[in-house]
Amino acid sequence: MKTKLIIFDFDGTLSKPNKLPNSWARIWDKIGRADDDERLYKEYVNGIIDYNTWADEVLKIYREEKVSIALLKNIAKETRLLDNSEEILKLLYEHNIKIIILSGGIKNIIKFVLGKNQKFIYKIEAQEIKFDSEGIVNGITKLDHFVEDKSQYVSSVLKTFKVSANEALFFGNGKNDEDVYKTQVKTICINPDDANYKDRKIWSEVILKSNNLKDILPFIQF
Repeated sequence: MKTKLIIFDFDGTLSKPNKLPNSWARIWDKIGRADDDERLYKEYVNGIIDYNTWADEVLKIYREEKVSIALLKNIAKETRLLDNSEEILKLLYEHNIKIIILSGGIKNIIKFVLGKNQKFIYKIEAQEIKFDSEGIVNGITKLDHFVEDKSQYVSSVLKTFKVSANEALFFGNGKNDEDVYKTQVKTICINPDDANYKDRKIWSEVILKSNNLKDILPFIQF
């Protein structure tokens, strides 16, 4: 059956793996507040604080540290897409396969990294940082779904486009990608980070190590 929809995680999936797992971690590292990142994230995933409180606390610290759009651009410059990404994204686009990026990362950085390849992407679903007139962060967009359970969003996309689970693929690499299996979409773990990639209930297939987006082609039905 023809593939009609592909959903990608971004950090370490479409982009090459980095010593830090995602763009949030890179910001916290740049401002020397990695301990705050770990503390707030644990409180969020353990239900001690909710999404809005997490975002408000992050924003408060980012304002204190004057996180700027220039910092995000610098992080983007240090981030590389997998080899041949432009060629493969264009190929998918030309075959009318909708491409969605579903990331727990930062939309601004994803856009900077994609550059001209944005034209091949139907939608980027990720939190976005807003800036004031001086280029300092002053807001974080809040998503209407739980970023630690991507199955919620994937289910809604399948309904919206009237696409069956066997007409869609999901590529991810982390623990927060693992709930997608509940949608019955074929899940491919690429460059595993903290994903339980050996669990075949969660991951249909695994690409243990790749720097080239061409490696996804065997999973796509044109």
